[in-house]
Amino acid sequence: MPYSFTQIEKDKSRTIGMVFAFLVLFYFLAGWTIALVVKNYFFFESSDEVQFRGFAGLSLTETLTALGIAFGVGWLHWTYSVHDLVPRSLRVLKAEPLSPNDTYHQMLQNIIEEVSVATGGEKIEGVVVPTMAMNAFALSDFSGRKVIGVTEGLLARLSRAQLEAVIGHEAAHIVSEDCLSTTVTTSLFALVNGMLNGISQMFRYRRSRDRDSLGGFITVIFLILMVTRFISLLFRMFISRQREFRADAMAVRLTRDPLSLAQALYAISQRWRGAGLAGEELEAIFITNPKLSALDESEGLWADLFSTHPPIRQRLKVLLDLAKADVQQLEDNFRAQLNRPRQDISSTPAPDPREWMLNREGQWIGPYSLIQIATQDWVTPETWVKKANGSVVQVFDDPAILELLRQKNQAQNKLNGQGQVALDGFNLCLRCRLPLSDMHYEGTIIKKCSTCGGALVKENDVQRIIIREDVSFSDRVKRMAELTAQSMKNWEPAQTDLKTAQLYKCPTCPHPKPTMIRMFYTLAYPVEVDKCLYCGQMWFDQDELEILQCLIEKNTKQGSLE
Repeated sequence: MPYSFTQIEKDKSRTIGMVFAFLVLFYFLAGWTIALVVKNYFFFESSDEVQFRGFAGLSLTETLTALGIAFGVGWLHWTYSVHDLVPRSLRVLKAEPLSPNDTYHQMLQNIIEEVSVATGGEKIEGVVVPTMAMNAFALSDFSGRKVIGVTEGLLARLSRAQLEAVIGHEAAHIVSEDCLSTTVTTSLFALVNGMLNGISQMFRYRRSRDRDSLGGFITVIFLILMVTRFISLLFRMFISRQREFRADAMAVRLTRDPLSLAQALYAISQRWRGAGLAGEELEAIFITNPKLSALDESEGLWADLFSTHPPIRQRLKVLLDLAKADVQQLEDNFRAQLNRPRQDISSTPAPDPREWMLNREGQWIGPYSLIQIATQDWVTPETWVKKANGSVVQVFDDPAILELLRQKNQAQNKLNGQGQVALDGFNLCLRCRLPLSDMHYEGTIIKKCSTCGGALVKENDVQRIIIREDVSFSDRVKRMAELTAQSMKNWEPAQTDLKTAQLYKCPTCPHPKPTMIRMFYTLAYPVEVDKCLYCGQMWFDQDELEILQCLIEKNTKQGSLE
């Protein structure tokens, strides 16, 4: 008989009930054991010498009391774990909402909406995790919130058909509602385990003399950590490996494309899955385990009980049988994806039309673009203007300039006497002080100077640009990247002194004082950038962004299958 949604609903409810019962049982056994030890080794009559009176068990009243306390503690643990579950999990994963200005994000949003319609209109949110890893996940909670997330690495490296198959797989978890039981079960101990890992890391790097004074406390912390990890392993029993096979099957029914899902799983298994990824302790929510686990890739009773994901080879075999294909086709597709042709996209922004001539003290000057007019402090509603082949009017008769001045004055009124600031949309180049223009680069929007070629990029967008591999590099950029790579061999980092370093004014921050400092992008890639100490935006002089991309891509690109 087919596995119906009614049966899935029963399984989900039964799983959640068993998880809570197991949680109460764990606290009861722990509390009962502690009470037994306390009763026998602390509450005894003593004289000059300790006298052992024999082993005493707990009475029925004491046992029921321990059970009641265990139920209360378990309920508190459960309530804390399921409260604000999805938002807390997203914070742990460092996930971000989709940007309406990012072409990659909008493609993902379109796919999620299409899959949502195909699954009966489920309301599903999309998020991204800014990392080069390739993985995807689904989250759900008791409030009905449903989220599908992918890493930027997955979004950049899969084709649309493969991405549709992955989203179909995650949507299947949501529709079958095994996503809810997985999210709850995983969060109960995984989040606590993550916090305990953080505590252990904190004490690991303390000085040795501090360790001596806190040795007992550290020992307790590690004992708790070991117990929590063991309980976390036991909780994996409630996460069935079979749910991944069911989700694969439902994704095939949704997309009618088993080969694309097989190709996606193969690419994820070959690329870095995300070991070290923020929230990797939430492994059960991902399409594949972020850590390469020998238990996941094994078979047998032990693996079925304690592994959250079935072996990749088994999942691929089922999908390839449906697609009438073989592993060689997956390998060929993976190599083709690695060596796909680049787009030769010009990094020069579209010219800003200069349509207006301005009259200043009886002299016509210009022409000016609209964005350049915004930087002229002497322009008022009474200023005379004219367009090419147009009539002469005053600014208050020109709707475009009048609206510009209105927005500029409105923004300046918000400064509260803090001085002048570059306004949103009217940013000035860090070097030549000319207006910046928005342009699309690697699917996201950056601000570019058409004169010097410099670019202002948001911190997270820098990571996205590095991950994506759409734009080809000129021979000049490749040579400069090679020279930079050679200089890195003998490069020694130097500490930046903020007191003596030259600071620049950030084009977008409201701070009247300079907040951008010249520094290296990272110690591993010493490409100089100007970074705002307040908002984190980075300024790249001409070719610096492309050189950074070229360097990182050369070190991370895998040209062969391993």
